Amino acid sequence: MNFLNPFALIGLAAAGIPVLLHLLNLRKLRTVEFSSLRFLIELQQTRVRKLKLQQLLLLILRTLLIAFAVLALTRPTIPGSLPLLSSTSRSSVVILIDNSGSMEAADARGSRLRQAQAAARQIVASLQDGDEVAVLPMTGVNPGKAISFSRTFNVALEQIDNVVLTEAAANLPQSLRTISPLLEDALHPHREIYVVSDAQRSIAQRASDDSGMVLKKDASIFLVRIGDGQTGLEQNLSVDSINIVTKLLQPDKPLELEAFVRNGSERDATGVLVSMAFDGTRVAQRAIDIPAGTTRTVALAAPPQRTGMIAASIELENDAIDRDNVRWAGVTVPARARVGLIGGIVDAIFVRTVLSLPGMERSAPYVRSFSTVSEAAPSLGDLDVIILVGGAVSLIETSLVQQFIEGGGGLLLFASEQAGIEALASKCGLAMSDVRIAPDDASFAITTTDRAHPLLSGVFRNDQERNRGVESPRIAKIRSARGGVDIMQTGAGALISEQRVGRGRVIYSAVAPSMEWSTFPSTGLFAAVVVRSVLYCVAPRDQGVNVVLCEPVRTPVPPKLAGREAFVIDDVLRVRSTVAPVRLPTSTLVQVPPQFRSGVVKISTTDSLPVATVTANGPTNESRLLFLNKQGWKPLVEPLVVEADHVVEVSADTSMREVVQAARTGSELWPLCILLALVFAVAEMLVSRFMAQESATPVTA
Repeated sequence: MNFLNPFALIGLAAAGIPVLLHLLNLRKLRTVEFSSLRFLIELQQTRVRKLKLQQLLLLILRTLLIAFAVLALTRPTIPGSLPLLSSTSRSSVVILIDNSGSMEAADARGSRLRQAQAAARQIVASLQDGDEVAVLPMTGVNPGKAISFSRTFNVALEQIDNVVLTEAAANLPQSLRTISPLLEDALHPHREIYVVSDAQRSIAQRASDDSGMVLKKDASIFLVRIGDGQTGLEQNLSVDSINIVTKLLQPDKPLELEAFVRNGSERDATGVLVSMAFDGTRVAQRAIDIPAGTTRTVALAAPPQRTGMIAASIELENDAIDRDNVRWAGVTVPARARVGLIGGIVDAIFVRTVLSLPGMERSAPYVRSFSTVSEAAPSLGDLDVIILVGGAVSLIETSLVQQFIEGGGGLLLFASEQAGIEALASKCGLAMSDVRIAPDDASFAITTTDRAHPLLSGVFRNDQERNRGVESPRIAKIRSARGGVDIMQTGAGALISEQRVGRGRVIYSAVAPSMEWSTFPSTGLFAAVVVRSVLYCVAPRDQGVNVVLCEPVRTPVPPKLAGREAFVIDDVLRVRSTVAPVRLPTSTLVQVPPQFRSGVVKISTTDSLPVATVTANGPTNESRLLFLNKQGWKPLVEPLVVEADHVVEVSADTSMREVVQAARTGSELWPLCILLALVFAVAEMLVSRFMAQESATPVTA
């Protein structure tokens, strides 16, 4: 039973007034008149009992009279139809249409989204004059857009036709939160919510800290199921995630991506074509087999043809759901680094030779030579990396180098016995030890290498054998340092180590680039370390930001570009906009609006310098075509609403007109309450008159 005017129930407290008066009346003393004789006129016992029963009957009649009069004001209703009492109420209706990725799947009746739209049209066609309706998709709703009811049903039909598929996941608790303010403004006390969906298992998923009711206003919830689970659906494969294997990117070296492809179907998939594309252009592909219900890892590689930001993607062939057949990754191939080589000509000869090796024309850095840090000081703002190969360093020069690194620059520091090197290392967080000299009949050798570090990743033929030793140079002198992350170690301490200072990186070599210290400069390992150290120092600190669809994000701006007044955003639809940065005390950020399609957002300066990439991908749970069992949807929704009995699960095969009619056809009981109140009022009058007449009749002994 429902009450259209529940606040009137407060009036039921008045039903206690007759009871209170009855109790007070029992406390009154009665005066009994005696005759002058000793003999009293005894009342008959039967009359006493009769009087008490009459008083109790009056109490019940008066209480029921007040109770039914109040109930009439509350306008109680019950579902179903009763003779002379049935009526159809006007309603405020909300239709939620599931437009998540799984609704793209098609069965014998066509696309499930089209089936959902057809069911929604039937609901609108069943509405009556005076009803109000609002149509909302369950995903892709702009948070800033106002939601309101409409009494024009043609507007609702247009809204149904405008619902489009998205890559986001449908979430019923979140959708109910969205429409909760709308129900507060509903014109009619009778509210109906129709959820039209394929009933995927994830639709009612809630966070671990999310519990209790979501919808505070009472409403009738109709769960309209589209389709019959996996029956009639095609095979579906999906790209669940992408891992960027290549750590240091160069335009002339292969970029390797590792993708995880899942077969969410009940049968094996053979000869699945997996492709890799850069900015929409296919650059690699291969075919794989994926057993039913399993995930396969596939690696593809191709060299990028340019520097800058690239939208890389892994794609599959068309199947049941096309929107999960592609997954994106934003990568930035750095431009040729600007290097300042500081030191004497003899000290720098090996480093200069390595940085100008043949075959590196596209990725070799621009090198400028300086004798001292002071000479390089005016040009530090135009450099990306400093390579310090020798020479004394003063305190002022140490401060200049420290500021350069903290601002995002890189430093490749070689060991030296010159003055000031120890103080510079200390400013970089490295505690430099004394020079150790190997015995005459022996030399120090490399003992371990961290092959997972980006500096060495891919350098060796078999990175899986990370504990295997490498061919070591003969080291006669070494000056190791503590405090950094060891990349290569020897028996006398770390040979190569890394330290981060502010927003920059420091790579320290414990031997000088000369044959006097070791044979290191004559090995291929030396060339790899020098070249990759430069690449590592200019590489982005991460390969962009990953976000969930429909969520805004703020991405940091590199320190060297933080002073710009505006930045350019190219969103996933290639719509370009110019925005001002958000400046905080510790960083500068660019606000990226929410993306409603998967892809890569590219952020650059107004003069086309790359800033960052933001990658938006859809959730993976939409690809898992797992559906709730029949009558398994309702128990998940009941805890979300006020009245669990008002949740009804129906099939789209059911006539929506009958569902709508049954939802609002009920019987208002207020006429019956008024009739009963009048009956009790007449009965009370008759009983009172009978008691008054009987009291006037003299009692005989």
